[in-house]
Amino acid sequence: MSKYETIFIIDPDIESEGVESIIEDIQNLVSGSGGQVIKVDRWGKKRLAYEVKGNRDGYYGLINFEADPQFIQRLGRYYGLTEQIIKYMTVRAEELPEPRREPRRRIDKDEDDEFLPEEFEFDEDDEDE
Repeated sequence: MSKYETIFIIDPDIESEGVESIIEDIQNLVSGSGGQVIKVDRWGKKRLAYEVKGNRDGYYGLINFEADPQFIQRLGRYYGLTEQIIKYMTVRAEELPEPRREPRRRIDKDEDDEFLPEEFEFDEDDEDE
């Protein structure tokens, strides 16, 4: 069995009982095929970056699970047939990049020069050209 992560967006007009029903259906689908649900995250209603199927908002959900590779096609078919799911994506968890450990450092305008690589540093003579 392989580890997977699936994210889905549910139509924002559906009632909370309907959202829970869809999440439960996905969990039952995974369990019923011999897989195991590892974690379920309910991110809630969020603004979409762009309009999807006439919606500007959507209810986000994320499920981490283990299943056989053949199951992913069955899950995709479920997503496609469920009208309330407006967008989805499933990826293998082993292929995900490691999270960044160090936060990015903010560069102040006064400190710019010390962060530039040598090939980007300018000599005072270059300004005339």
